Amino acid sequence: MKKNRYIPYGYTIRNGKTVVAQEEAMIIREIFHRYISGASLKDIADELTVNRIPYTEKTSVWDKARIARIIENAKYLGTEEYDPIIEENIYENALACKEARKQISTIEHHDGIKQIANHVKCEKCGYPMIRKVTAKNRIKESWTCQNPECGIRVRIRDGMLLEKINILLNRIIENNRLLLPKEPRQPNHTSLPIQRLLNEMNTELSRDDPDEDLILQKIREIAQERFRSSDANQMLAVRILRQRAERMTPQEKFNADVFHELISHLALDEYGYITLHTKTESEITEERNKNDGSTKDPEEGGYGH
Repeated sequence: MKKNRYIPYGYTIRNGKTVVAQEEAMIIREIFHRYISGASLKDIADELTVNRIPYTEKTSVWDKARIARIIENAKYLGTEEYDPIIEENIYENALACKEARKQISTIEHHDGIKQIANHVKCEKCGYPMIRKVTAKNRIKESWTCQNPECGIRVRIRDGMLLEKINILLNRIIENNRLLLPKEPRQPNHTSLPIQRLLNEMNTELSRDDPDEDLILQKIREIAQERFRSSDANQMLAVRILRQRAERMTPQEKFNADVFHELISHLALDEYGYITLHTKTESEITEERNKNDGSTKDPEEGGYGH
């Protein structure tokens, strides 16, 4: 077991020669088997980490990138320097699975982006943002504010944006109290419709022989209007939506039905951070780095000119 990896996982140096590390080779074969059987890169990495399978002497933590490098490494078929660990048909099956999953992922991301396209607004000014794709950029996807006086453009990969949204949606599902609005609307008892109804009722009352049925009707209409202008409707909506969220289970990937059930729109800021605005007028904001947003990894998404 090496403290650091200078040769591929699965091999070691013995008497100055590169040879197969048998215990690691068993892990490699299991990785290929699990991947071909349908396990994701993350699933495999999590399993190895939980089971404390060493990657080096220093760490037993695995991630998707390490698993992907193993699956893509043709050296495991055997070369002049490296003895074979994986049979060719297994290696080819793994690559075929990888390509198929990539195509499925692209289709899913495209469908997911279509579902949110009309619900993305600029965090800075509130104007709608539209998605554009530019082949020449490393991050091809971007969102541009339609306010000509703002016009910020945020480059963020479709998959990353959908993953961010899903994380926040799962946060709501796991704690539906997040749907509670910060400040319930205050009732407005002097709205124009109520004032009109009061005037009509007072006019009728001033008559020598007022119509009692009409007066009762106006009283009911005033009560209904006051109910509509109070926060009672809002709190009823909050209660209903919280009940729906309580019946939901956390999602492994973006779910358009959950998004449309809970969210009115999302706001995207110039550094690629998002805020979900729920249908109950609460806001769920992505956790930011301790440093200023400008330090954000550009691979994750951020400001573009």
